[in-house]
Amino acid sequence: MSASAPVLADLAPSVRFPVTICVVCYGPHAALASRFLHSLYRFTDPALFHLRAGLNEVAPATAALFREHAAGFGNITLFEEPVNRFKNPLMRRMFREPPPETRWTLWFDDDTHLTRPDWLLRLAMKIESRPDISQWGRVYSLIHPSERVRSFIESAAWHRGLPLLRGRGPGGAEGYEFRFATGGYWALRTEVIRLLDWPDPRIVHANEDLLLGEALRQNGLRLEECDYGVAVNDAPRRNAEAPEVTKLPGP
Repeated sequence: MSASAPVLADLAPSVRFPVTICVVCYGPHAALASRFLHSLYRFTDPALFHLRAGLNEVAPATAALFREHAAGFGNITLFEEPVNRFKNPLMRRMFREPPPETRWTLWFDDDTHLTRPDWLLRLAMKIESRPDISQWGRVYSLIHPSERVRSFIESAAWHRGLPLLRGRGPGGAEGYEFRFATGGYWALRTEVIRLLDWPDPRIVHANEDLLLGEALRQNGLRLEECDYGVAVNDAPRRNAEAPEVTKLPGP
């Protein structure tokens, strides 16, 4: 049984429930959308969140499922796109029409789902105990060799002049070192979305998680690990043939 709104409000007052939860669903993958949505409402008190759902060229069954939940629970806003706009352009729309008024915004890809009823309790207690942290998620480190990524970062409005970190990958190759929360699930202070004007409007589909990690570092903001009760990226990659999937950002 999930924690109730009064309990969490008392245990973690700094979160200021409800939170905003966002998800983008894509294409013919109605089973993934159903898995995410049913796990969310199974394991989370609807009074604790408002859901913003981006429906990116989805199957009729996906759209019908979200409309049914919106009518039944009254806490869903739908952002429907008949043609695939890709992840980040739709994310920008969802963050701006209108901007979330909650203190925290959570992001899910549609291949992520929840597995435990106390997932939000654990996250809330992390937030309450560490007011210095701006983002929570599943944290990775990566060595990226591309000078194109360096050029993209240094020309970004959120760049503050810090030199990129250097490191070596498992094979000994040198590159730029990034620490970031994977894009399939994260929780971010909503004020940071406004501060960074996130997502960067130049990003279409790939590398937004790596770039967000660097944007946080450039602005003196910290991220830490918390993915308890969340199965992240739990499906094969979809739409892998689209050029935007592997395209590096930059000029």
